[in-house]
Amino acid sequence: MRFGWILSAALLVAACGQGEVPPQAGPEGVSGADTAAAARAVEAASEGQPAAPPTDYAALSGYDDNWFLSPGWPGEYPPGFAVLDEDVRAPARARPNPTDPQDITCLLPQYANYQLWNNVRNKADDLDYFVATKKLPVTVLEDADVEFVGNAGIEKLSLKAGEQLTYLRYIGEGFTVMSFKGREFDINEGELREITDIGALENEEDLWVRVSCLGGRQAWLLFDEVVLEKGVYPSPITGYGDAHDIRPDEVETVREMMTIDTFGLDPTASTINPPAE
Repeated sequence: MRFGWILSAALLVAACGQGEVPPQAGPEGVSGADTAAAARAVEAASEGQPAAPPTDYAALSGYDDNWFLSPGWPGEYPPGFAVLDEDVRAPARARPNPTDPQDITCLLPQYANYQLWNNVRNKADDLDYFVATKKLPVTVLEDADVEFVGNAGIEKLSLKAGEQLTYLRYIGEGFTVMSFKGREFDINEGELREITDIGALENEEDLWVRVSCLGGRQAWLLFDEVVLEKGVYPSPITGYGDAHDIRPDEVETVREMMTIDTFGLDPTASTINPPAE
C-alpha cells in the first residue's frame, strides 16, 4: 500500500503546512494507485486473517530488470474499461507479458467496469492490477535540494549536477517514484522540472489486470489492447473514488460520453480525466 498512503500524506502535508505526516485513517485515505490491494488487506484484517503476501510480479510476468513492477494503476483518476456489449471476447494472455502470444479468448461479462475504485467487481472477480514501467535515467543539471515525502514528513534530498536518478513510476497529483543511490523517493515532478532533464522523457508503461472470464478461467488483459476492442469503452469517471458496474440504462450515455469524437479522448492514455463541466 506504499504508493497510496504516500500520496495521501503528501497532499495532507501540503494542505496543512505541517512537518509531520498524519497517520492513515483507513481505506478511505488510500488513493486510486493501490485501492484494490488496500481493500483486500483491510478485509483480511477484519476477518482476523493475515494479509496475503505481496505478488512477485517479476517472477509472474517475466519482465526483466529494465522495468519497475508495482501494484495498482497510476493516476489521480486511474483509467479503466467498461464492457458495454454482450458477447465481447477479448484476446488475453496466460502470462502478463506483451511479448507472449494472446493465447486465451476471454469472454467478458456485459456491464462489467474494470476500474480500481469498483470494489464490488474487484472483490467478486479477484481482480489483480499492476503496472510495468520502463526505468529511465534522469540527469541532474544543477546543484539543488528537492523535497520528498519521508517518514518524518517533508524532507530534503541534496542533488549535484551530473548525478542520475532513475524514474520508476508515476503515482498521481504530480508525484513520481524515483530511485537514487539505492533508495526510493516519492518526489513531485515539479521539483525536478527545472533542475533535471525529466521533461524530455518519454514514459513507457504497461497496465495489466487479471480478470475472471465467463466460464471461470482467469486471464491477463493489457489496457492498451482491450480498450480498443469493439464493445469496450474507457471507464466513465463519476467522482473521485467512485466506480460501479454499468447499469443497463446507463449504457448509451456511457457509450456517447466516452467516445473519442465527443471529448477527444485517447483511450490508450495513462489517465482518463473527466470532461470539464
